[in-house]
Amino acid sequence: MDTAAVHAGRFVTPANASSSPPLFAASSYAFRDLDQMEEIYAETTAGAIYGRYGGPNTRHFASAIADLEGAEAAVAAASGMAAVDAAWRPLLRTGDRIVASTELYGGTYDLLEKGYRERGVEVVLVAQGDLGALERAVREGPCRVVHVETLTNPLVHVTDLEAVGRLAREAGAVYTVDATFTTPILCRPLRHGADLVIHSVGKYIGGHADVGLGVVSGDAAAIAEAERSIVRQGAPASHFDAWLALRGLRTLALRMARHSENARAIAAFLASRPEVAAVHHPSLPTHPQHALAQRLYPQGTGGMLAFELRGGAPAVDRLLRELRRVQIVHSLGEVATTISYSVRSSHRFLSDAQRAELGAGDGTLRLSCGIEDARDIIADLEQALAKAGSSVPV
Repeated sequence: MDTAAVHAGRFVTPANASSSPPLFAASSYAFRDLDQMEEIYAETTAGAIYGRYGGPNTRHFASAIADLEGAEAAVAAASGMAAVDAAWRPLLRTGDRIVASTELYGGTYDLLEKGYRERGVEVVLVAQGDLGALERAVREGPCRVVHVETLTNPLVHVTDLEAVGRLAREAGAVYTVDATFTTPILCRPLRHGADLVIHSVGKYIGGHADVGLGVVSGDAAAIAEAERSIVRQGAPASHFDAWLALRGLRTLALRMARHSENARAIAAFLASRPEVAAVHHPSLPTHPQHALAQRLYPQGTGGMLAFELRGGAPAVDRLLRELRRVQIVHSLGEVATTISYSVRSSHRFLSDAQRAELGAGDGTLRLSCGIEDARDIIADLEQALAKAGSSVPV
């Protein structure tokens, strides 16, 4: 009975395919014989080896991203930061140089400072949008990688992807783009000259705050290197997360349209409020890169916006306490509207001076506009602003 319990039953693969992707929870796979094992390891036959090497769900999800990006290949990793590291690790050695925007996700900045600068990689940060500074930086010495974000975190500045791509090509650098804020629905950076595109999948692509994952897409040779790095670092995407992410991907276009629509309405509302000193969203005609955003993102500029609350940290604290529907969440891109205080979350790694240089002060809040009825979100913001600003001189 001991042996029977282990080997009892037979799994039969249905002759007709399921209408939605099945979940493969296996972390190991059996080989028929040594010939099949060799074929699968050599990738001449489709198969799976072990969880760290990926599995059917992770490969299915990666292939879907590659299709949407117009890329030769893609590979999924355990998180967005694992994907960033997988893109860079095969490229950067001691003495190499990376030029990146000062306006980076805090985790990316921390990786550059602690993961790469401390290993002897020269890290050069230039002001986002200052193409002259970028040109000088890439010409000062050999440049291995140029990295930007499509829309920056948290102030939602717009990167001129094509102009940066030209400078990267002239420098002979690999051009990597974090497109988390735009997704393949609003922007495909490979069309604008990028070599590798990175997404934090737990944001818009997953969409339901139940996925961790990152993904890198690009040409097949570069993705093969990134995949080897993921395997060596032990940072594979989980099968279940990949299965959930593919489910989320199927409604991404619908959600991104609503995210963008809601952000436009909420940004316009916030811009009208006396408690708010400034609003950062490319849909606003007052945004310094409004025209560039219209050209790059004709289908919308996403659901992320930032605003500056008069009264600084005390007013922020009061506002966050008064919100009833909008929750404090230090992530973004889910179906529900959430708010984040970057000073205490994504940018806590930065000094006060560095945050001031970026324009993210004590009164800066980041709002991830969800897919609810915008009127309900505006109503919640309106009542909270009125209370938060009641003691702040306007």
